[in-house]
Amino acid sequence: MRIQLLTHSFGPEISPPQRRWKAFVQTFLAMDVDVDVVAPNRRGRVIWQPYGALYQSEPSGRFRLHTFPFRISAIRWHTKVLAQFAMVLVMIPKSMFAPRPDLLIATVPALPTLIAGYLISKVRRVPLVVEMRDAWPELLEDSGIVRWKFAERLCVQAIRSIQASASLVITVTPGHAQRLINEGLREVRVVSNGYRFASLPHTRIRHSQASSKLRVLYLGNLGESQGLQEVLDIAAVSQDWMELRIVGQGSASTRLESRAADLGLVDVFVPPVRGEDVLEWYDWADTCVVSLRSDWDSFAYTVPSKLFELAGYGCHITGLVKGEASEIIDKYDLGISVDGDVLAVSRKLRESSTDIKEWKYDPQSMETFRSVYDLESLAVGYHELLTGHLAKIREGRA
Repeated sequence: MRIQLLTHSFGPEISPPQRRWKAFVQTFLAMDVDVDVVAPNRRGRVIWQPYGALYQSEPSGRFRLHTFPFRISAIRWHTKVLAQFAMVLVMIPKSMFAPRPDLLIATVPALPTLIAGYLISKVRRVPLVVEMRDAWPELLEDSGIVRWKFAERLCVQAIRSIQASASLVITVTPGHAQRLINEGLREVRVVSNGYRFASLPHTRIRHSQASSKLRVLYLGNLGESQGLQEVLDIAAVSQDWMELRIVGQGSASTRLESRAADLGLVDVFVPPVRGEDVLEWYDWADTCVVSLRSDWDSFAYTVPSKLFELAGYGCHITGLVKGEASEIIDKYDLGISVDGDVLAVSRKLRESSTDIKEWKYDPQSMETFRSVYDLESLAVGYHELLTGHLAKIREGRA
């Protein structure tokens, strides 16, 4: 079987879709699947051979990464959209010159990738598998990212049409899968997000504290989806007993920094870190925040990728989330889920601060969690799903 993957992010770039698909491709190669990945290259001339020279050598051609230089420096939403669609104009010919696959997979959230997958599948007459890593098109309606209502309606209709035309739609949460089934899609399956836990050198290391304050950490993307303004508001009314650090950057960075200054919060923001520095921050924290905006309905069936990394490392999680993400935290004893207004959340954290500081993950819960959400195990299930789906297609053609 040969598959072709269209994605907006792959190596050497580091991102949640890159981590997911790097692990999946490695497993697919071990199971004699040939893989072509078509993705932009945002890291210049960095040499990247994640699977060794053998798989990428000319005689076998087991794995090929078809890249093209592409960077988005736009700030305004409409120029970002135009830049993304410009990416499609390059992605399509790159895909067309790659070997013809048995299955074409387009992984979203980058919506232009979905359009590219649809067009390529029609031209090359290959089955399209759509992987919805976010809850589109519901998230499009919740976010209001498309400012013109008529354009939003067209986008929603286009997404639903492409989903309906796909031979298989894969979601990362059961709730989103059920939503799509309720809307009339029949071939919908779930392959959860997760983490490659074998890549973690150890679990969380507890450090003695000179400060008696509760150390609260958010590390990740500072975007519109995370609702981090609420985290700042909570910290502002809790300054006498809470110490907050926000590590990362994103589209909302400037606005969040301005908000923190207005609230009198200092030394909150830290630039992005990589590798061992990430683990050092996890070790520093008493609890790590996983946050999604409470006013977007689609987040009831959205689970942030960061949750799996934090839980696998043994961090205590404070979940400002609802729905399926909150259920996972509760099911595997990963920490606490909190809701309510700013004062209610602050009060709950203060009442729980001693328990949070003394918290340690339960080994049995950790083992169960890792067995369910390990990317290598999920990859085996994904391979079985694609193999069975291709066999079903071929039987239908016979």
